[in-house]
Amino acid sequence: MNWRPQSADDLIGQARSVCAAQASKARRVRDVRNAACKLLLYGPPGVGKTTVAELVARELTGTALGIESFNGKEVTVDAVRSWMETLPYGSLFSNWSVKIINELDRCSKDAQDILLTYLDKLPPGKALIGTSNLQLDLLTERFQTRFQSIKLTAPGTEEIADFLRAHWKVPRDVALRIAVGSGGCVRAAMADLETWLDVEGGGLL
Repeated sequence: MNWRPQSADDLIGQARSVCAAQASKARRVRDVRNAACKLLLYGPPGVGKTTVAELVARELTGTALGIESFNGKEVTVDAVRSWMETLPYGSLFSNWSVKIINELDRCSKDAQDILLTYLDKLPPGKALIGTSNLQLDLLTERFQTRFQSIKLTAPGTEEIADFLRAHWKVPRDVALRIAVGSGGCVRAAMADLETWLDVEGGGLL
């Protein structure tokens, strides 16, 4: 399914309101000379954390060329040291440069330790946006105190069903069945929707 949310209006559940608020904040600070951004989005899988991170990053930079994305397992000690060496330099493409780390909690312990130093030295015009499937109290306290931390909760069954019906004209019984089966995971609902569209949806996609 070739569909990606383009704004907060394309999201559902708490992800929509969080994205709208953080995107608005990003628009306010992107021209502020002494601003930096350290944001951690946490909550269950598939509720829109990565999408919110990407949309907020896009508001800050104005271009995908100013954004780098990583999985926590890719973030090694050597990688963070390399980032620290380039901290004094800005982006060639934007006033802001943003790093997104998905599953931040999967960084190694040593990488987490040096990442704390990176966060402390983060200069204006730089942003680090992390996501985690863990509850906040399972992340180290040192991380908690360095980020603005926001929890995203799963949308309800009816909300997911209404979302599917509004965007893809899915019959109500099918939308409800998909929503119930998703268990609040929007990503799972979208995967099941794609399967249904491939088999029975015909030209609805």
